[in-house]
Amino acid sequence: MKKMTLNSVKKNNETSVSNIFLDNYMKDANGEFVKVYLYLLRCMGDSSQSLSLSDIADKLNHTEKDIIRALKYWDKHNVLSVTFDKESGEPSSITVLPLDSDISAKDADIINNTTSYTEAAATENVSKPSFSQAEIKEFREREEIKQLLYIVEKYVGKPLTSTDVRTVLYIKETLGFSSELVVYLVEYCVSNQHTSLRYMEKVALAWSEQGISNVEDAKSASTLHSRRTLPVIKAFGISGRNLTAVEIDFVNRWYDEYGFDKEMIVEACKRTILSMGKPNFSYTDGILRKWKSAGVHTKEELKVLDAGFRARITVPVSNKQTASGQTNKFNNFSQRTYNFEEMEKALINNDK
Repeated sequence: MKKMTLNSVKKNNETSVSNIFLDNYMKDANGEFVKVYLYLLRCMGDSSQSLSLSDIADKLNHTEKDIIRALKYWDKHNVLSVTFDKESGEPSSITVLPLDSDISAKDADIINNTTSYTEAAATENVSKPSFSQAEIKEFREREEIKQLLYIVEKYVGKPLTSTDVRTVLYIKETLGFSSELVVYLVEYCVSNQHTSLRYMEKVALAWSEQGISNVEDAKSASTLHSRRTLPVIKAFGISGRNLTAVEIDFVNRWYDEYGFDKEMIVEACKRTILSMGKPNFSYTDGILRKWKSAGVHTKEELKVLDAGFRARITVPVSNKQTASGQTNKFNNFSQRTYNFEEMEKALINNDK
């Protein structure tokens, strides 16, 4: 098994977990993904630590595919930076990234030159230039940039670090966002409880990938996003948080790939709650996938499908006497009852 290197921007002699990770990242992550991240932090306590994919899998009693999924998840959320071997597809290098906003210029250069996978370009390397101190000073002397940085500081509620300034300049100068679009980007992210400039950069990359070049386009895109996610949040009874990137991918798939409207998606969410007792996007995806395979896309068609499903279940009658007082061989057995919701749940799980 090929060995991979494990690196850290900051060297630690003990295992410590950032409060930012506990407050902002852990709550939305799969528990198995959290275990992988914590184990990597533990490994960073050993100098010159080298380990393989199978080492991690054995230690955590996971499959290697489980570990890869966890690494891709944390890479996508800028908690780790993972480089994958092009031939084998296995991780060849993992960098544990600092989560605090106060990152030194040296650390920022390391991060900026590390291969990363963002929500906008999961398989595409994004070339992000690192502005020199002289260039930053020159930019700061421009009145437009000076006002823009002032507005961003007011929105995020803290002074911008040199890394934050580089991020704003990257969004404006490299991605080509106007000052008005940068301000709306910041306003949009802060209104959704995201004040991290890294998060704003990911949203900017996504907008750039979608061809959004002005405030009107951005408002239309964010309105579409809200129209899609809010009914799901309400149907699932989710409160106190936004949907994660993985959950949003599910919702977009239901609309764009499966072709369902809001009414059918909400119905699938309600059936999920009735069957599982809690939100489960994978289970809802299974319901909608079955409906799509059956050619069902409206409530009326769903009623026909439900009626047909129940009609296929033969419900025997109890042991009864005929009018002549005799039993007959067709009803000479005990009555059975069926839980249709449980049977539908079993069918979906078998299909998965």
